[in-house]
Amino acid sequence: MIQSGDQFIAGRSGGVVGAVIPWRGAFAGVAPAHIFHAAGTQNLRVGSLACKVSYMPSDADLAFFPILAACRPTLLAKPRLGEAELKNTQRSLKCRISDTSWSIVNVVLPLGDLPGPGDSGSPLIQDGHVVGLLLSLNMHTCKGIAISAEMIMREIKV
Repeated sequence: MIQSGDQFIAGRSGGVVGAVIPWRGAFAGVAPAHIFHAAGTQNLRVGSLACKVSYMPSDADLAFFPILAACRPTLLAKPRLGEAELKNTQRSLKCRISDTSWSIVNVVLPLGDLPGPGDSGSPLIQDGHVVGLLLSLNMHTCKGIAISAEMIMREIKV
């Protein structure tokens, strides 16, 4: 069953499925588009399932790919300041949301235990809801940037 936090492979790199959402009458996985740009492919593999990115909005670092298998939809919510968790199938990190807008969430990460290669797209969770997807981090300041779940919700309505 495909769900938020699952790892995927795209070309010679990979990332994390940040959310599984209702989309165009079925379900789609959401991940950062920069992973596919860097890999030079729109094909990915989540477990034994082969998928292909079908939509990348021009104004957001998001990629949507149809999931034609059993999946667990993700509960999305608006981010708020305070404690949060970055969680995928490989690791879980306590963190704190320090600033938020409708599109971007700033995250303070734990010293000495930063996300690494392959963690891009990890869901940012508060109260059991995904409030964002990790996009990048600055190793020198221990701060990260996530795309807000509000941005994903906006794309669902398009």
